[in-house]
Amino acid sequence: MAISVFGSSVAIAEERLLVVADEWPPFSGEGLPGLGISLDVTRAVLERAGYEVETAILPWSRVVSGAKSGEYDVVTSLFLDPEMQKSVFYSEPFFETQVQFVRQKGRDITYDGLDSLQPYVIAVGAGFLYETEFDNADHLKKFEVTTTLQGLKMVAAGRVDLTLDSSHVVRHSMLLSDDALQDQLEFLQPALTKQQIHMAVSRSRPDHAGIVADFNAALTDMRADGSLDALLEKHNTD
Repeated sequence: MAISVFGSSVAIAEERLLVVADEWPPFSGEGLPGLGISLDVTRAVLERAGYEVETAILPWSRVVSGAKSGEYDVVTSLFLDPEMQKSVFYSEPFFETQVQFVRQKGRDITYDGLDSLQPYVIAVGAGFLYETEFDNADHLKKFEVTTTLQGLKMVAAGRVDLTLDSSHVVRHSMLLSDDALQDQLEFLQPALTKQQIHMAVSRSRPDHAGIVADFNAALTDMRADGSLDALLEKHNTD
């Protein structure tokens, strides 16, 4: 149990918080420094607030069900999502990214609102959240893939017209693949949206609001003293 003081980063930790996220590099994933931007930041902020932290990378379905049941204390690498808010209590954001479409370089595809996308087949991640209006746009031709990299390769091969994800995720996926993808693909302007990234605490914990208050206070402290920027620099987030 943690004793929290709202508005400050004071906590006495007598148990560990289990922080989980799904595989979504560079924000979270096995093999990444600190298990990715989101897990590294969330761990550092919670430890700054006085909590002990354990981390794990899990399939998204387990992350969602475990957060609802209270099996997992904290979920990170989250866009703000009204459905998730029913089961978890969100912190202030600690990172911002753009969600952008990707096309073959030089293709005459323009983006001017969702209706302009109707002629095109768009690769989307199964269960991925991008932006509410796009996610709910059933009139668009969407082709489900399992990873962002799969969608990028399909665009490069001409099997679909577009794909999309966080610009940080797209760049990381291309770096992990080969130089050919970077030469074949380009971002479509303007971005679909900007999304902020949060952690959230399971509402099944009676102290969920206190944990989030402690996190927010410690995050403010780390922004002020430059330690958050130093941590993000380690992940090459530019």
